[in-house]
Amino acid sequence: MAKLTANRQQRLLELLETSGRRLHALLARLTLCEDAVGDLMQELFIRLYLSKGFERAKDPLAYAYRAAINLAFEWRRRQKVKPQPLSDHVLPMTDCVSSVDQMIRSEETQQLLDATSKLSELAREVVVMHYIEQEPYEEIGRRLGKKPQYLRALSAKAMAKLRDLLAEPQPRMGTRR
Repeated sequence: MAKLTANRQQRLLELLETSGRRLHALLARLTLCEDAVGDLMQELFIRLYLSKGFERAKDPLAYAYRAAINLAFEWRRRQKVKPQPLSDHVLPMTDCVSSVDQMIRSEETQQLLDATSKLSELAREVVVMHYIEQEPYEEIGRRLGKKPQYLRALSAKAMAKLRDLLAEPQPRMGTRR
């Protein structure tokens, strides 16, 4: 039992050293809340430590990515208040964006992530890995154990669903009935 615990700890330390920044950035992009990222990183590594699946995973990083995506969307579902926007070092900046443009971009990102949470778990993971993390379908297929062609088709269907979800009229604030 002690050897098993030491092996898990070593595997987690290696993962933190090699991919901690990537996992942190992923959680930041999906939550849009700097204040929550540290707690979510801690929760992620606790879950990985307690997970028998992580212990058996052929690709620990792929397993951790999936766990981080699921954890971030769980967190988003639990939130009752609007998260604080991220600072400029987490989201890519364009040239000289006005405050209004930043606010609109932040609101659009929030709506996109809310709509993404309504996708199936696999579709959500593929969309996040391909469109947010910029991973090619071949790499995603390797991580998820699926064929790239299947993932492309799944992604296309997910994007169509996202377009439909985002096209639905959004409730307006401050309107009277």
